[in-house]
Amino acid sequence: MPPAESLRPVYGISGEDRPKVERALARLVTRIAAEGGGEAERLDAAEVPVEDVVATCQALAFGGTRAVVVEGADALKAADGDVLAGYLEDPNPQTVLVLVSLGALPQRLQNAVKATGQLLHWGPPAKARPRERRAWLEEHVSQEVARHGGTLARGMARRITDRTVVDAGDAAALSAAALALSLEAEKLVAYAGGEAIERDAVDAMVPAHPGARVYELSDALTAGDGARSFAVLHDLSHGGDRVAPQVVQGGMMRHFQAIAAVQELPPGASADEVTEATGLRGFPAQKAAEQARVLPAGFGRGAFVRMARLELDLRVGTEARLGTTPDDGLRFALERAVSDVLRLRAAT
Repeated sequence: MPPAESLRPVYGISGEDRPKVERALARLVTRIAAEGGGEAERLDAAEVPVEDVVATCQALAFGGTRAVVVEGADALKAADGDVLAGYLEDPNPQTVLVLVSLGALPQRLQNAVKATGQLLHWGPPAKARPRERRAWLEEHVSQEVARHGGTLARGMARRITDRTVVDAGDAAALSAAALALSLEAEKLVAYAGGEAIERDAVDAMVPAHPGARVYELSDALTAGDGARSFAVLHDLSHGGDRVAPQVVQGGMMRHFQAIAAVQELPPGASADEVTEATGLRGFPAQKAAEQARVLPAGFGRGAFVRMARLELDLRVGTEARLGTTPDDGLRFALERAVSDVLRLRAAT
């Protein structure tokens, strides 16, 4: 085997793919420890002044090279980055500084890391569009299934992603989504027992996120598909992973409010304009914009008003007290609201 590359004075390990970031960090820290460094010293950029980080890096080590790991390094201000960049002009040869972050480091510090050490990144490009981020998540779950020794049937990466992830609009949400998908991949491979992972396995083992299931209902309603709408509604109310009517109502009201806001924008509004009008980012904003473009004018406002009225019905309406169980009346009120939105869709 060729000899391992010499350790660099600094490494920047970043990205939303937290499992890969953690594995890369573990490999690096293990290697440094094997070369005589002992346990890594771990600091949090949000809690430790940058001067203390530098002092820790400059301290003498007794036993070889040691690692100083700074978590949350993207919380460093530009001035903090300048201080660390200054340290890297003459770094302590006994210290390997490891900067771990979700997003990008301050620009001057990033340039110094690139010049002095190595930058490692796992995740989509910083300026990736919502569809590109979803595509990256689908590729991520495919890779995680393969890493655990499994195989996915065609189309299952998208289905797993759709059932698991609602919002991946910012770095934190995308990181959480990647971690959730990694866990689902490991679970599915164990369940499949060497067989290709098919739709039945995904539906049995991957509970749909309540938000994702609400989007299934909104898709059916905006398409005017009554049969599909009530099939989804029945699954939400009676399936193995029930969603409370109040959760459905809240999600639908926010979604239709966003559609209404987009429908009031001029044609061809940019993603930034959609975000400003709706307060949403990523997939929720994209979904609202896509549906607003194909729906008749006024539908979003009418559906939002009906869902807002449903909120009152669920709280104090007489329908909410019907039935023999506490949820009977709530589900009945929700079904009536869905019927009204379908009639509104047919009339517009």
